[in-house]
Amino acid sequence: MPRTPPPTSPPLDDDDANETRRRVAIAGAASSPPPPRPAMPMFPGDVGPVMLAPPPPLPFFPIAAVQSGLGFMHMSAPPEIVTARSKLNSDAPSFSPRSPAAAADEVEVRDVWAANLEEEMRSIGALLPTYPVVSMDTEFPGTVHDVATPRHLRTPRESYAVVKRNVDELHLLQLGLALSGPAGRCPVAWQFNFAGFDARRDPHSGSSVAMLAAHGVDFAALRRHGIDHGDFARAFGRSKLACGRLTWAAFSGSYDFAYLVKVLTGGRPLPSTLEGFMAKVSKIFGPAVLDVKHLAKFCGGGGGIRGGLEHVAAALGVHRAAGRAHNAGSDSLLTSDVLHAMVDRFFPNSGVLNHAGAIDGLVKCSNLYYKY
Repeated sequence: MPRTPPPTSPPLDDDDANETRRRVAIAGAASSPPPPRPAMPMFPGDVGPVMLAPPPPLPFFPIAAVQSGLGFMHMSAPPEIVTARSKLNSDAPSFSPRSPAAAADEVEVRDVWAANLEEEMRSIGALLPTYPVVSMDTEFPGTVHDVATPRHLRTPRESYAVVKRNVDELHLLQLGLALSGPAGRCPVAWQFNFAGFDARRDPHSGSSVAMLAAHGVDFAALRRHGIDHGDFARAFGRSKLACGRLTWAAFSGSYDFAYLVKVLTGGRPLPSTLEGFMAKVSKIFGPAVLDVKHLAKFCGGGGGIRGGLEHVAAALGVHRAAGRAHNAGSDSLLTSDVLHAMVDRFFPNSGVLNHAGAIDGLVKCSNLYYKY
């Protein structure tokens, strides 16, 4: 077997939230991508990717009582999540600003298949002490379940029920991981390609799969050369990605974290309750879990920055560093750069970690008051 199959083009997905982009795929034409959205005006000041600022010398605000302009607002998260979040005071990594030269460094998006899984996971494990921030993105074959309630009107539990129904039935196709930290951006981002999906027998959105194939996804190569989910879970554990001391980030991460939880728990159904799922996320990934789409709501004035990953990146003046859009590896890299640009401009003194555990769509918030 060759080390990697012939190169294939990345899958297409809309650049909005995971659920929204799959629904666009279902409704849209299978033969062409949606028209590009107009870019939002850029914010003043520095443009381009920048890194998180160093944390303050004092501890972060305790999660149980976050100070706001109206006094102290008490968190109503489950006890397991509050306990996990309290570790942020001691376990969260520190960061340093990145120089303009480092921001311009070239980055490789590296495909990972069954043949090079162990080698690349060892590389990732060796790099984690230097790059303790892990940004991710996933690709999957559409959604097959939905509800009539518009997404923005659903309660967190209603949103989680939809995520659970889809993730329990469907297969993960790709996972992108991008690392960053005090040394800047890691010069490699990884794109894991998974086996196990066969459109001839597995549930999927037909229009989504057709659209992915039209944009170069080689489903036959995934079946022949892709990574077994069980092999990935074991390699993940050995790599120390689940050490609990990293910062994890995704853009509209409900499906991203849900699919990774499913793979890492042996393909078992997701927890039956939202509280159980959030506790599982905290146990696997640690207390510092961030959702970049959720953070965008607190950036700038007038209700924050709205829209999908490409739209938010354009508003911040952040450019894609490598690869192309709608590719798990490249999108995880863009998510990383958007996160660092946000924190540098809008979350001084690492206050961003007060938003840890708030996954877009799975939490209602008022300022820093979260309710699951």
